[in-house]
Amino acid sequence: MFEISFPVKHSEIDSVLNKLISIGLDSTYYDAPYEVTVDSNGYGFFEKENEVADLKVYPIENDKESCLRHIEEIKKVLNIQDNIKLSEIKEDNWQQPFEPVDLKNGWVIAEPDDEISYEKGKINFESQGSFGTGLHETTQDLLRYILEEDFTGLNVLDLGTGSGILSIAAALRNAKHIIALDIRDVTSEVLYNASLNNIQNIDVLVNDVTSKNLAVDEKFDVVFINIGGEETLSSMELINKVIKDNGILFVSGLVEWSSNEIYNELNNQGYNLVKKTKTNEWVTMVLKNMK
Repeated sequence: MFEISFPVKHSEIDSVLNKLISIGLDSTYYDAPYEVTVDSNGYGFFEKENEVADLKVYPIENDKESCLRHIEEIKKVLNIQDNIKLSEIKEDNWQQPFEPVDLKNGWVIAEPDDEISYEKGKINFESQGSFGTGLHETTQDLLRYILEEDFTGLNVLDLGTGSGILSIAAALRNAKHIIALDIRDVTSEVLYNASLNNIQNIDVLVNDVTSKNLAVDEKFDVVFINIGGEETLSSMELINKVIKDNGILFVSGLVEWSSNEIYNELNNQGYNLVKKTKTNEWVTMVLKNMK
């Protein structure tokens, strides 16, 4: 595999990508230059439009001569001459393996072929790029809480499912039926990782978590949401509509400087705190619907 790379001003990226597509080069990658910001909901960012990004192009051809011809086409369509690099990528370095995660509670997350020791269980998992791979503090804290539970006979709703790892954990803890919802179509990724664990009771739904209508006629004993404080509050109209009386709400993705405010609002809506944990600045809560 070959990689062609050259610098592009971030504000011009979209225009450059369209021109590359016009000459048959549509496999590209770049890291957008950005600055991290802190607000009441946690962390945000804004992209630095005037900074330069290194745009990488991956031709479908695997021979150097074809890639050199593509470079000449790029120079012509973009009217550039310098700073274009061609490098060969070894296949072994193209996709890095998922590193095992020890949840420190007897459970581990690892690829199916990893022979790794554990006390309680292993979640077979191959990362496909979605949020929620078991690496972030919020996901790990929520997983530890989920894996403590016995969901036998319970219906679970996983809002903002991402990779589906929370849904998989719930299934491994005997949940009856799980709906994994995300604004993106993550069906293939979620169901693939579910199959690695011999799980067949997860249905994936494409919808916005802040939508007022879920498009399913079902009530849930348990709801997971791990996407941030403001997003949680924006989703409460939906959650209140579908969660059962005395249902359990697992909330993560909160930051310590606004978690009390988020809890107070949830409490005003009828949810009492069952337990809470904090890793670094990230807060995870388990609440009970008292309505």
